[in-house]
Amino acid sequence: MKINLLLLTISKFSIISFLSIFSISLKNNFVPNYQAKKEMKAEISKTEQPHKYKDGDKTEIIELGFFKRGEEITIKQIPFYVKKVPKNLPSQIKSLFHAFAFRYERHGKVEGFENWDTKNIENMSYVFYENHTINDDISKWDTSNVTNMQGMFKNAIKFNNGDKPLNWKTEKVENMESMFDGAESFKQSLKNWKVEKVNKNKNFSRSSGIFGVQSKNPSWKIPEEDDPITKKPEPKQPEVIIHPSPTPRPKVTIPLTKIITPATKSNSSPKTTPKPNSGLVNPKSTMTQSNQSSKKLSTPAIVGIVVGTQAVLTSLGFGIPYIIKRFKK
Repeated sequence: MKINLLLLTISKFSIISFLSIFSISLKNNFVPNYQAKKEMKAEISKTEQPHKYKDGDKTEIIELGFFKRGEEITIKQIPFYVKKVPKNLPSQIKSLFHAFAFRYERHGKVEGFENWDTKNIENMSYVFYENHTINDDISKWDTSNVTNMQGMFKNAIKFNNGDKPLNWKTEKVENMESMFDGAESFKQSLKNWKVEKVNKNKNFSRSSGIFGVQSKNPSWKIPEEDDPITKKPEPKQPEVIIHPSPTPRPKVTIPLTKIITPATKSNSSPKTTPKPNSGLVNPKSTMTQSNQSSKKLSTPAIVGIVVGTQAVLTSLGFGIPYIIKRFKK
């Protein structure tokens, strides 16, 4: 009995010790893992976040989103249905790549970006690429740290900086290829731009309002090379094919007719009796006339047959007794 009690006590002690050790170990492992996940989420939030919209209104962004593109923290593209963006640009954003690209007349304009603090921006490539609405004055943008302006206003057909000079600091820019390519409305002078570090300027002003105007182009270290300009095909009006009018057919007047329901046929045709004083005569039946004719034609023959037969009988009446008498003699 004492031995069993001792064994039971030892077993309880062992179980309690095991549970205590397991609990301490689990706690030590759980805390670091939870902390690591929390730190990871915090790290991700520094490099990526979505646009935040005004409650119940998708046309206004109240906080700009961004993501990591390569090694750069890049702004998320502004959707075409947005009409207003916040006036403050998140400080961690280093690139405005495609921020307002592919915006057309049917989408309408967007406002709020004109006075952004862009001192931390290094990449402004294709910001307004294929934007057919932009013509705002963005002279206040700080471009002192920008190194890439490739295609920034390519095919931005209305952009002329609000008809105001575009005086930017461009000392650090290395790439200006196709920057104003197709910006047909842009006519501002860029003669004072500092472009000593630019090593890519192909198609810089091709098809723009300053194309071929040396007095408005920067003083390049390397000459600008341009691809041949291909004219956009003019919209063709649909060809109108006029077919000759067909010769009108003569108008045919169809007389109105009364539909008569035919009477039910009977085996014997009814006799019609002419009305008195109508001047109509009942026609004689053709069959009756033919029968009468046949009777007229057959009467002589019948008479001849009868007479002939009678003569024969008479002869026989007189001749037979005579023959009998002679035969008896």
